[in-house]
Amino acid sequence: MKTHFRFLLPAAAGCLALSLAACSSAPAASGEAPAEAAGTYAYYIGGYDWGGRVDEVTLSLDKPLDKVTPETFDVKETVETDEGKTKENNLTVSEAWLTDDKGEKTEEPSKNVTLKLKPELDRGNPLYFSGETGYNTWADPYTLTFTVAEGQKLESEGNPLTSVTIDEKATGKTTAVDEYKEAQFKASDGISYDYGLYEPAEKASTLFVWLHGQGEGGSYTTKDATDLKVCELAGDASFFTGADFQKATGGANVLVPMCPTYWMDPDGTKEIGAECLDYGYRESAYTKSLVELIDKVKEETGSEKVVIAGYSNGGYMAMMLAMEEAGAYDAYVPIAEAMKNEYITDEDIKTMKDLPMYFIFASSDPTVDPDQYERPTIQRLLDAGAKDITVYNPDKVLDKNGITDENGDPVEYDGHFSWFDFVHNQAHEDGKQTVFDWIGEKVK
Repeated sequence: MKTHFRFLLPAAAGCLALSLAACSSAPAASGEAPAEAAGTYAYYIGGYDWGGRVDEVTLSLDKPLDKVTPETFDVKETVETDEGKTKENNLTVSEAWLTDDKGEKTEEPSKNVTLKLKPELDRGNPLYFSGETGYNTWADPYTLTFTVAEGQKLESEGNPLTSVTIDEKATGKTTAVDEYKEAQFKASDGISYDYGLYEPAEKASTLFVWLHGQGEGGSYTTKDATDLKVCELAGDASFFTGADFQKATGGANVLVPMCPTYWMDPDGTKEIGAECLDYGYRESAYTKSLVELIDKVKEETGSEKVVIAGYSNGGYMAMMLAMEEAGAYDAYVPIAEAMKNEYITDEDIKTMKDLPMYFIFASSDPTVDPDQYERPTIQRLLDAGAKDITVYNPDKVLDKNGITDENGDPVEYDGHFSWFDFVHNQAHEDGKQTVFDWIGEKVK
């Protein structure tokens, strides 16, 4: 049985909601009786540096509305939390319009309503990080309810609408990463990957490999099964299909492999967990199989150049590939990389010193201390004669979305999240080349 939410227009004083039809406004001049409407909703998940956010909703009604404004509806989400409970948040409608059957805005009465929602840091997120599994996953439940705001009235072809009933569950969702094709790959050692692949309309000769963090792993092949779209949304993959990245790089195929557990897992069992930072880099279970996947996609897409980039756990794997594969790839962008300097041998430094590398990390990183990770490694590379090392090392990670604190300054994030600067193409010193342009230069 379907569960419905009813949202009622404000009744006159003394009228009961159950008898709203008897107490409603007078019928329109046409003489038709006041009407009730019913419908469903679907939502769109946009891509932001802090992950996916529900930023657009489409209502499909059985009766047309004459007009809608941002003030017409109040929207509330009910979302699962990691504790197995739910919480409710009010969402802000920033724009609203009617659309015709072709999806175009219209001033005519329509059964199709689009609500644009303000993306916010602490709400609108259909994903949550599960402390039990250590991965991001879909919130279940994630539902939206719609009520007519106080003082607002709705009309359908000149007649008052007394109520509208919307199904509790969404009929579907679309996302900012739907352009990625989903596929699976089984390597020669038996390890299987789910992966996303974006290919631009015009054939590209560059393959950009984006390696996610620990929270974005957990493929269909494990007991902690999640979803590739979760990996792509939480891992900011939507930024690489955008015009800024594609133009700067001259067009790029984008590969997003989803690790069955996490890149720093030494044996593929996920037993090490948070202690992975204490283990040496050569214990990863995934280096060989990942190389096979990259080689396969490179050949299939006809790519001539390959760029390896990754953050946190993915930055660790980017360093792994730089040491183990070296010149097989054309550029490396390790971000907040979790490859402790003490695990890197002098021979590894010799292997990497001639590679184009762009290091990105914040001094305030509490997870991988730059004094134990990036800084000593970079210095060793420079001492060995490295000529193509670029470093972007801000003090803090600050908001790029216009979100400010009580003083009007950009909100400061956890210093480990320096990939925010990368996806916004802000990883550069004033007046100097941006990281996207750097990548473009390396793949010419």
